[in-house]
Amino acid sequence: MGVAPVYEIESIQVRGNSKTRRQVIVRELTVQAGDRLSAEDARFRLSRFNLLALGLFSEVRLRLERGSQRGQVVLVVEVVERGTILLTDLFLGTSEATSAWGGLGVAERNFLGRAITLQGAFVLGADPDVDRGQLQQAYWVDLSIPRVARTHLELDTSLLYLDGSEFFRRSGPSDSSDPDDFLSILYRRVGATLGAGIDIGRYMSLHLGYRGEAVRADVPLGAVRTRPGGSVEPIEFGIRDGNSVLSLVSVSIEHDTRSDPIVPERGWLLTIGADASTRLLGSDYTYFKLRAGYRHFFPLPWGHVFALDLFGGVVFGDAPFFERFFIGDFNDLVPGRALGLNFSTLPSRDIFGTSIDDKRYEEIALRTSVEYVVPWFRGGKLFYSGDFFLNVGVIFLASKDDLRARDVSLGQAVPLDLTLDAGLRLDTRIGIFRLSVGNALGRIPF
Repeated sequence: MGVAPVYEIESIQVRGNSKTRRQVIVRELTVQAGDRLSAEDARFRLSRFNLLALGLFSEVRLRLERGSQRGQVVLVVEVVERGTILLTDLFLGTSEATSAWGGLGVAERNFLGRAITLQGAFVLGADPDVDRGQLQQAYWVDLSIPRVARTHLELDTSLLYLDGSEFFRRSGPSDSSDPDDFLSILYRRVGATLGAGIDIGRYMSLHLGYRGEAVRADVPLGAVRTRPGGSVEPIEFGIRDGNSVLSLVSVSIEHDTRSDPIVPERGWLLTIGADASTRLLGSDYTYFKLRAGYRHFFPLPWGHVFALDLFGGVVFGDAPFFERFFIGDFNDLVPGRALGLNFSTLPSRDIFGTSIDDKRYEEIALRTSVEYVVPWFRGGKLFYSGDFFLNVGVIFLASKDDLRARDVSLGQAVPLDLTLDAGLRLDTRIGIFRLSVGNALGRIPF
């Protein structure tokens, strides 16, 4: 087997970029003029991945052309630009508790042609049919600047304003979603984040951040839950009454070898993160939150893709309820939160009969699922790709007390449920859309 010839890069040409500045593309390359490489050099693959990871291009091709002298080549980078003004979120739904809610998120992913992302979102909900409920609303804006001052440092900052009415059960069986069985606490969050990220390896990045929020809550003192058997217990709201401050630092590490960050067919993504809130930071809440996620994509010989997805997280300390793990964020059959707001009283379906229908905001969360993807098409000016998918998994959500103090066996005390989603994913010029069973159930009463 022969050795691939080595060439010197005489120059770099960029083609296909009508909006993105040339220097934005060149700085993502792992090679530069004067470097020596072969056509099989691994830096080609990494350069292509770096450009795709920007989210600005639907296609990236790198090739070598003959240079002006023998042994020299021109590196040609051809890109096909995506639409950069994207619809990132579409909030629309109804439930027993809230007659309607709606909103949307919009992003400009290539502001001034410099790969700067400027995005924002809002959501509004009608007055809920829950005792003490009020109109819910949230507004969020974010600015992300990559490669600050020609370094590998990325900066991002965001602002959040939220008026919420969170629902807590006060009566009725655990599988009931009747709004009369719940009461609301009113709360407000106003906060900001500041973060910085940097590449620390070929496929690895590190992110550090700070978040500060002013929180105000109106908690009904002495509120209790009446069990169906007649026993009474205090409701644990998980938030301080009146004014409080949430202040935390976060760190996360990501290792990404996926073939494509939007439509991956092989490779894996590992993310590990931690948040710490302490009085040393001026916070009224002291807790530590750890989370880890892993996704692995396996290409199958007949062109389909199989994916394995794992997630685990645990909270230690007195985290406010909105920092704990919410059932709707893990179970595709339960409406999830929109910008941090919950509009539904629907419990988990408890298909396995393990009393997970009594769990909403908890300290321990696990999810394992598998996904089967059938590619439909690739390429196009408006629709970049389409995939049919089926996702099946098992979720676990519990407090630490559930595992410590129990009057049943450990197997019966483990709150498990089935999660399921199936449908069509479309990657389009204006965003990624998911037409699926879970998406529909999050928008209509169930």
